[in-house]
Amino acid sequence: MNKPTLTIIFFVAALYSSFGQQQNYPKGVYMNFNEIVNKMPSQQLDLDVIKRTKSNIKMVGGNDYKLISKDKSVKNKFIKQKIWAYSLGDTLFLNCFQYKVQPWYSCIISDGDYLVFRGGLSQNSKEQKKQMQMGFYFGAIGGAIAGAKLALLRFLYVIDKNTNEISTVSPGSLREILEGNDKLLDQYNNETDKESESTLLKYIKLVNEE
Repeated sequence: MNKPTLTIIFFVAALYSSFGQQQNYPKGVYMNFNEIVNKMPSQQLDLDVIKRTKSNIKMVGGNDYKLISKDKSVKNKFIKQKIWAYSLGDTLFLNCFQYKVQPWYSCIISDGDYLVFRGGLSQNSKEQKKQMQMGFYFGAIGGAIAGAKLALLRFLYVIDKNTNEISTVSPGSLREILEGNDKLLDQYNNETDKESESTLLKYIKLVNEE
């Protein structure tokens, strides 16, 4: 086995291990939001998780992971549109189609009061307008926007596990989340780089850890 292959394996293993320490979602298929919240998958299917290439995402859009089944009786439409999430036992993949964040799946990167993931451009017009403004502000996009560049854009999302409402994480939405937690809010307000994804993710994780 060559060195690049080993590096990829170790990176993926570390990602899954880190997630697994927080999540512990039993392996299986989650068919609705309540099953996710209760960590009770209602179906057991062996699905392969495929990391999509940038070229494929540029051509047809969608999120970073595709799920497939070697069992021909499990239809692609079922995987793409009916499932809500799939867990390998140590990593949870959320079906972004259910939240109008384009087709296919994203990996949950933090869990607690909020499910946190990176996903493509929202298909909700109000949320999309907000994201486009964020994109210009963060320097993610500018000038004439090619479809391929749009397809590769990624935003940080949170899903409130009490309400099942999804929102794009921004400085404004983060402050709303931090309301009532004076310590974290003051700490965030003292950050020099309030708009970066790393800073936003840092505070969402801190909220989830409390």
